[in-house]
Amino acid sequence: MENSNDVNFTQKPAKILVIDDHENTRSLLKRRLSIYGHEVYVAANSKHAIDALATNTIDVIFLNMFINGESSYDFLTSLKENNLYHSIPVIMISSDSDSELVVKCIEAGAEDYLVKPLNQTLLKARLANCISKKEAHDKEIAYLAKIEQGQKQMIAQEKMASLGVLVSSISQELKNPLNFVINFAAVSVEICKELVEKVSSSKDVLSPEFFTFLFQNLEKFQSNVTKISEYGQNADKIIRFMLDQSSTSSGKKHPGNINKIISQTVAMLFATYKGNGITTLPKIETEFDNTLPHVPLSTQSFSKAIYNILDNAMYSVINKFEDISLAKILIKTENHSSSIGISIYDNGLGIKSNIIDKIFHPFFTTKPEGTGPGLGLSTALEVVQDHSGTISVDSEENNFARFNIQINCDQLKL
Repeated sequence: MENSNDVNFTQKPAKILVIDDHENTRSLLKRRLSIYGHEVYVAANSKHAIDALATNTIDVIFLNMFINGESSYDFLTSLKENNLYHSIPVIMISSDSDSELVVKCIEAGAEDYLVKPLNQTLLKARLANCISKKEAHDKEIAYLAKIEQGQKQMIAQEKMASLGVLVSSISQELKNPLNFVINFAAVSVEICKELVEKVSSSKDVLSPEFFTFLFQNLEKFQSNVTKISEYGQNADKIIRFMLDQSSTSSGKKHPGNINKIISQTVAMLFATYKGNGITTLPKIETEFDNTLPHVPLSTQSFSKAIYNILDNAMYSVINKFEDISLAKILIKTENHSSSIGISIYDNGLGIKSNIIDKIFHPFFTTKPEGTGPGLGLSTALEVVQDHSGTISVDSEENNFARFNIQINCDQLKL
């Protein structure tokens, strides 16, 4: 039974590792700590202790001063030198004759000590202190990580904003001269057609040598002018795309239904492909979590991010499968209470391991020349970050690619 004189120290449930070579001591301490509501693991030696640490998130360690007749000092120092375990508070368990070694262990990083036989009031008090310190340390680490992530996000947004201004400026400067190229090329194509028809109708009045020379060169000229017109139009499409991608902000965010936005984006993607004459398309499957909360969104920019990822998935499966019925694209949404998860999977070409770290870089692309400037995924990253989210990808070449988006609902503001 508990001693009626014990002070009531409030303790949050913790995961505790007891390292002691005496089975009775391990069992007694485990039973006592379990009564306090903690989850307790035991180890009879350092090897078993490392195994327990590797498979469990431990909050506090009780370490006997001697294990199998040898000092635990070296094991303690190895824990404190290990980045994975150095922040775990260690309470040394000693006898009255171990005072010098106790001091040495405290200097090496042990948090506290208890003398056998263990006083229950001191046990609860010192354990509560260690749990509080571990909790405070974990909160500090999480806070610093949050600040670091925020700083990275701000830097990325500043870079993308500067890039957006640069892209927009260059694109605007190129539009006017390019319009002249496209218009004059189109006029020249029509003139070439008329000239070819005129020369063909004059075949009888021209010498065979001159007719052949003239006709062949007119055909070459017509082919060249046609190519100029086609490349000019492709360049115009790229510039329009760059202007569209250079601005990812569509104003104030409003509460939106992510499932609905994704459905509308899928419909828009299909309409775009069919409008370009591609009618044999894979089915895009959806697994929507209908418990998703409405969250503040810039609908246009968020749809653009999803569209860009889906467009890559569509390109990947179309270029892999001759039988498009073998292709699969799947979009899933999940409610994680404080966050919303979105995953976009395809079983297409996948992403090579040596370039997977580059795919979110502006202007990086593996698509053929003329299909786009490589801003799709960098834009998607910027949009997701603007919505207090993160985006990652896992892939296996020639097998699959999966983009994972996490939107932090607590941080997302109107």
